[in-house]
Amino acid sequence: MATLMDSPHNYIVNMLNSRKSAGDGNLKVRKFLSGSDWGLKFLREVTPYFRKASIISEVGWELQRAFLCPLGPGAPTSPPAPKITPRADTRYIPLQLTHLARNLKYIDPENRCIELHSPDGVHSCILRATDSAEALIWFNALHSAMCGSTQRALTDANRSLMNVIGELKHIGWLSRRLSGGSTSGGVGCGGSSGSGGGGGGGSSASAIGGGTGDLPSGRSSSESSDENDKWQPIFVAVTEREFRIYESAPWSVEAWGRPLESFALATTRLAGAGNNSSLNGQQTTVFCVRCGTTRGVLVYWLRSETHRDMAAWARALVQGSHNAVNYQREFSFRCLYQGRQCQLVVHLNRGFCLYDCSGFAAAAASGVVVPANQTKTQLWQFPFDKLKGSADDGIRMLYLDFGDDGEIELDMECCPKPVVFVVHNCLSAKVHSIT
Repeated sequence: MATLMDSPHNYIVNMLNSRKSAGDGNLKVRKFLSGSDWGLKFLREVTPYFRKASIISEVGWELQRAFLCPLGPGAPTSPPAPKITPRADTRYIPLQLTHLARNLKYIDPENRCIELHSPDGVHSCILRATDSAEALIWFNALHSAMCGSTQRALTDANRSLMNVIGELKHIGWLSRRLSGGSTSGGVGCGGSSGSGGGGGGGSSASAIGGGTGDLPSGRSSSESSDENDKWQPIFVAVTEREFRIYESAPWSVEAWGRPLESFALATTRLAGAGNNSSLNGQQTTVFCVRCGTTRGVLVYWLRSETHRDMAAWARALVQGSHNAVNYQREFSFRCLYQGRQCQLVVHLNRGFCLYDCSGFAAAAASGVVVPANQTKTQLWQFPFDKLKGSADDGIRMLYLDFGDDGEIELDMECCPKPVVFVVHNCLSAKVHSIT
């Protein structure tokens, strides 16, 4: 780079050859006007200095506002600065609710890379270590720091969101499998849940539960493979009563109230959790969550980054389902029984009750207001230990076998899986309370 120190006189400089000649760094300059005083200063190379500054500025991301900062005028526009005095040659990347992953968007056969994705899912930072052992050390260090940061975010969120979505029990990033039939959350309505004998709570639970036929592509949790699968990052929250999925980490109070999908924990089941899935020769932690809806069963294959993470998610889902049925205790479903409009009530303590609601329908049609207890007639009631087996067609029919009392057929007028999953969670909660 040449720097010309100009004099008051005018001159024209023509650079004939800007390349180094014979390594001496000479620069030929022709001066057309005489009588001018000028000087030439040569710097061998400054491009690396500019390049370094440019690279540093492009690394990572900056948060536009603090976590759970209210929107609108007058709100703080940026999170608090780091306590360490910033340096010009250093870039600080906030880790709060950042997604830490490996082999997610960047497939790394050597397992040397670590992925950091911003909370909004827009920016990424890929770090590559010299070998897989060093990458594992860095991954564990980042994972430990980010677990603490996530717990602090959970505490802050509960202070702000208790009246919005209830208490948050567990939050964090997971990866959702996109390939393989209904693995991305497609509806699986076909097939029936299994039927089995025995009057105890444990056997009834397994009878209600269903088999692997409802799992995507017919694969059981021990047969899943990641080699040809694509994964999508999602942010997941388990509240005291819901299983909520977000496209990115909810950064404002408003965003927490707008999940991509949400399901009642009472109709959600952890169908399998294991580490028999492989990616680049490495064991990954994949588990399956099934959500019963009136449209069918939504199946989600989810991947965590560590075994400890998977265990924490499994515990949050199972305990959350138990707490949900213990909190609500009674669940009502509209149905048809022997051609009559009825209501099936599943109660945590009393079991199954069926009420004839034809009187309520007639009163409503005539415009007469009648107390509910005078319009419903109980047709039958069975405790859970009377249930010997169950089945459903996955479309609208539910079959309950009460042994000597016979099998009862109910038309649920929609997919019966919500009833099946509520019964399963009630039985599971009762068994868990005993043990």
